[in-house]
Amino acid sequence: MVHTTETEKLINDIVGKRLDDLSLACEMMMFSFGEYSLHSQCLTRIVMNDEIITTTSDYQSWDGVNAENNDEWYFVGKYKDMIIGGTVLSVRVNPLHDVVICMDNGVRIELFISDGLYHFGEDNEQWVFFRRHDHSFPFVTVYAKSVDIAYEW
Repeated sequence: MVHTTETEKLINDIVGKRLDDLSLACEMMMFSFGEYSLHSQCLTRIVMNDEIITTTSDYQSWDGVNAENNDEWYFVGKYKDMIIGGTVLSVRVNPLHDVVICMDNGVRIELFISDGLYHFGEDNEQWVFFRRHDHSFPFVTVYAKSVDIAYEW
C-alpha cells in the first residue's frame, strides 16, 4: 500500500506551477500544470472564492437533447478564463487520497474518491498524475482503495 505522504510528495511537484489548461471529456476533468497533467475521473469540483462553480456530476444536468448542453461544460466554458492562469500555492492529499489544490487566483480544485468498497466490480481508477508530454515517470494512478506508482513500464 502506498502511503499518502508518497503520493502527496509526488503531486506537490505542481506547487509553483501555473494551471495552463482545463479540458473535459464527459465527466472527466483534465488539468495541465506546466509539464504535468492531472486527469480526474472521480467527483471533482472547481471552487472559486468559496463558491462551487461546477462539478463533474453537473454533466448529468443537461437539456436532454444535445450532450454538449450540460452544466459542467457550460460553467467551465463560462469561467475558464478566470480558472486558467492561477499558480498553485498548495496541494494536500488526505489518507483517502482526496486532493485539494489551492491557487493564487482564488480557485480551488477538489478531487474526492467517489467509490466505496467493491463487491461485484473492480477497484476503479479515480485520478492519474503524470508528465504530460511523454507520460514519463512517475505515473501515479489512484484507485478507490489503492495507489499504483509506476517508475518504469
